[in-house]
Parts: sequence; structure tokens; C-alpha cells
Amino acid sequence: MGVNIMLALGSLVMFATFLGSSNKVMIGNSQIASQNEYYIAALSYGQSVIEEAKTKSYEGTISVTGTKGVITTQSLVLGPESASEKIVYVDTLGPNGYASEQRFDDVDDYTGYRRLVNSPRAEGYEISATVNWVDEADPNSISTSMTDYKMMVVRVTSPYFPKIERSGVTSQDTLKLTYFFNR
Repeated sequence: MGVNIMLALGSLVMFATFLGSSNKVMIGNSQIASQNEYYIAALSYGQSVIEEAKTKSYEGTISVTGTKGVITTQSLVLGPESASEKIVYVDTLGPNGYASEQRFDDVDDYTGYRRLVNSPRAEGYEISATVNWVDEADPNSISTSMTDYKMMVVRVTSPYFPKIERSGVTSQDTLKLTYFFNR
């Protein structure tokens, strides 16, 4: 009978060890699933800014009044062409959507644009966008002069993203989306 008790105790110890390690695995999987949910939501929010920009023209126009009347020309400056297009605050969802939907008329108006998105599951997604002209031969090379190609970079951060340490500096992980527009 002593052998049976020893076997029973041994099997209980093995079961407890197995239960503890499987519980750790399940908790780890749950954390990974939650983190993936935050990244998928961030990807969706960043992509929505790109999709919104895709509905705008490649290059807006500005009106210049001179002695011969009003001349319309392409803007040589990246960013909003007029004060009425500028959004100097962090854009949030209002009753008529985001301000960028109504104010921006071309792709490069999104340069310096910032948006805050809150969802039912997580809040505090911060989206920022930059637009630059790029060289046709090397799309990863930013051009200082007007070209037929623009690159939009959208960055999304969330307080739910893990912290990343690089060179002794800790920062929030950032999701980066890139899209190229052509004339």
C-alpha cells in the first residue's frame, strides 16, 4: 500500500507541475492575442488615413491674383496651401467626421497631420503623417524638388504597444505604413 500512496503523490506532483506550466502558456498566449489585436486596429486606423488621402488629388492648386486676372498654378510647397486647410490641433472624430476629410484637397496637405483615435477596446492611438516628393529612380530617396511621385508615411503609436529599447533609449513601439502616389 505504501507504493500506491507514493505513486499517487508522484502523479499529483507531476499534474501540478504540468498545470502550472500550461497556465503560464495560456496567459502568454492571451497577452500575445491582445497585443495582436492592438496592432491590427492600429494598422486599420493608419490605412484609413492613406485611403482618405487616396480620394484627394495629387496636387492642389492655388490662385494668384495679378494684373492679368486670376492665375491658377500648382503649389510648390508641401502641406496645406491656405489657412482654411490647416489643422493646427490633433484631429479627433467630430459629428461630421475628421476635419481632414473636409479641409484637405490634395495628398500633400497631410504633411504634419496628427489624429487621435479612440476605439471601444483601446484608446489613445496617435497617428501622424508626412508627405515628401521622392525620386522616381529611387523611391526611398526624398527629393527637395517637385517630382511626379510622393511618398506618404503614416506612423501609429498606442499606449498598448510594447516599449522598445534602442541604444539605451526606451520608446513606444510604432507601426509605420508607407504609400506612394504618382501624378
